[in-house]
Amino acid sequence: ELRQKYPCLKVLKNETNKGVSYTRNRGLEIAAGEYICFTDSDDWVEPAYLQHFAEALEAFPEALPICGYLNHDERFNGRCDEYRWNGFEGVKVFSLQEKLEELQQNNLLQQLWNKAFNAELIREEHIRFDESISMGEDFRFILNYLQKAELKQTALVNTSLYHCMRDQKGSLMYKVGRESIEEPLKNQRQMLSLLGVPSDQIETRIAADRERIIGNYAYLIMHNVGMKRSEKRRLILGLDQTEGAKLFRKNEIVYLKEKIHKVLFKR
Repeated sequence: ELRQKYPCLKVLKNETNKGVSYTRNRGLEIAAGEYICFTDSDDWVEPAYLQHFAEALEAFPEALPICGYLNHDERFNGRCDEYRWNGFEGVKVFSLQEKLEELQQNNLLQQLWNKAFNAELIREEHIRFDESISMGEDFRFILNYLQKAELKQTALVNTSLYHCMRDQKGSLMYKVGRESIEEPLKNQRQMLSLLGVPSDQIETRIAADRERIIGNYAYLIMHNVGMKRSEKRRLILGLDQTEGAKLFRKNEIVYLKEKIHKVLFKR
């Protein structure tokens, strides 16, 4: 229906479900525009989403534009969290070297849908999604793009223009623990390399990141309401061969405390 109304639209349909990376790669093959943006199913954008990106790119053509977003958790608790930069309004340019890690820590770097990409560069460098993984593929695409583009700046559009539906079936919450922890660590190595961190320091940082990611994964697995306790235990034990049992007990206690607090708070 939309294609009939807007002739510029192209609709692709896979014969079978081959995953989001395969589908995005198909889209990249036929994309004819000057810039590329991504949205996920069930999400939506503000009416001025593309306009803000266009204005940022016109003013700062050598920068990667990044906007804020709202994370909606309507499935479980009705929460809505906003992720954006603090301290200014409008658009401001920063050095990527200076802000890359901070953008990651503020959950603004890893996502595709709060950015706009140069389509010509993607075509020339044949930047594509890794279809062999289903976690961290977005971040890897972004890191590959930054590496190939040799961008030095980011244009932060400090407005929440994207609405992300969190904790849907098939989302990150449902994938955690089912793929090797080495994939996100590979992304971390690439990001630290982009920042020019010496190789010996990278491995020291990766060791700390491994511990942090294991802790985050264990927490997310335990809070997956669609998973049985036995499956949670199996996945958490698989995260760390020596500390898995302790990790499971620790997160189960936290989970039970949070459930009790939620009941008391509702009263």
